[in-house]
Order: sequence, then structure tokens, then C-alpha cells
Amino acid sequence: MGFRITNKIGADFITLNLNRAYGAMLKSMEKLSSGYRINRASDDPAGLVISEQMRARIASLNQEIENTTITINKYQTADSAALELRQQLTELRSLAVAAANGGYNDEAITRAYQAEADNIVQNYNRIIQNTSFGTQNLLDGSLGSVALVASMAPVDLSSPEGAQVALDAIDVEISRVDATLIDIGATQKNDLESRLANLRIEVQNLTASESQIRDLDFITEYSTFLRNKLVVQSAMSLLSHQNLSSQTVLNLLS
Repeated sequence: MGFRITNKIGADFITLNLNRAYGAMLKSMEKLSSGYRINRASDDPAGLVISEQMRARIASLNQEIENTTITINKYQTADSAALELRQQLTELRSLAVAAANGGYNDEAITRAYQAEADNIVQNYNRIIQNTSFGTQNLLDGSLGSVALVASMAPVDLSSPEGAQVALDAIDVEISRVDATLIDIGATQKNDLESRLANLRIEVQNLTASESQIRDLDFITEYSTFLRNKLVVQSAMSLLSHQNLSSQTVLNLLS
């Protein structure tokens, strides 16, 4: 092909490629700065829709995780309170066994046993009435509670006979509290904690999948950016030669 001065054949072609490369370079810069392969629908329409659907599902799962975690904390609070009730009953039973020993106890010791037993029963009932999570009572069987533990009637340790009757009543309460502990623990472990683990796994898998769709491969994109930058620089250099005047070309050829 001959060298034409007047018509500058090829300038339009160089400009077209310059504009394309410059536009692609700007897109690469946008992706590199955001960290995303998809920043708008035009980047990948189907990929954007799938990504947004996954993000919506991930957000819902994260809220479920938060709700389940709060519920677990609620059960842990009830568990601690029920365990304290169990310990109170163990202490009360020890007092009843001691009070049943009529051959050793005198009146002063018996009064001391009774006073301590009254204090334990009062504290036991207080725990049932006051154990709460936020505004919800946990052990009184009301709406939002996790268990129903009945308040305990006063026990009579004033005589060996009364202490024996108290022992039977205390053993019944121990069985009830033990059943409550089993129910609370089983629900927390087999239902709530298992559910929480599954939710976290699902979030992890969905996040990884969404990342594959939307996140940017920095190495590949940076290589694309450098290539387009080189094309832009080359095209601009070529265009500068297209602006040579006729006289300049003649001087170069002379």
C-alpha cells in the first residue's frame, strides 16, 4: 500500500480501536477499584440476577442465624437457672436427711435446720419467678418461657417425721427439675445448635458460590487492563503520526 498524505487512510480505524480500548480500560479500572466483576447489569445480566438472588438468601440466612443465636442464649439462661434450682434441692435434701436424725438433734439444731430450709425454699421460688430473658420469664410456664417449674411449698423439718415427709417431696421436685434440665439441654443441642450449624454451612456455601459469580479475578483483570492501556498508548502514538503535514512528510522523504 502506498503512503497517502491527503486522505490519511487508517486514521478512522485507529480512532475506532482507540475508543474501544479506552472504554475497555475504563471498565477494567472500575472493576479493579470495586473488586467486582459485575458492577451493573450490562456486565453480566444473568449473573447479576443470580448473584442478587443469592445475596437475598444469604441475608435471610444471616438473620435466621442471629435469631437462633439469641434463642440459644435464652436456653442457656434457663439452663443455668434450672441447674441452680437443682443445686438448691440437693442442699435442701441434705438438710432434710440431717433433720431426720432425731437421736442427735436438739431443739436449737432443729430450729437452725428449719430456718435454713425456709431460706432455701424462698430462694428456690424466687429463681423460678425472676429468671427471665429480656422481658420473658423462662421457668414459670408463661408465654415465651422454655419450661414450667412449679413453686415449692414450705417443708417441715421440725421433727424427724416431718423431715421424712419433706424428703419424699424433695425427691419428687428433684425428678421434675432433672426432667426440665434434660428437656432444655436436648432442645438446645439437638434442635437449636444443630440448626445453627446447618445455617452457617449454607451461608458459607452460598457466599462461596456468589463470590465465584460476582467477585473479580484481579490477576486476569489487571492483565486485561494493561493490555488495553498498551493499545491506547499505541493508538495515540499512531494518531500523532497521522497529523504530520504534507510538507513534513516531503521533508522526511527528501
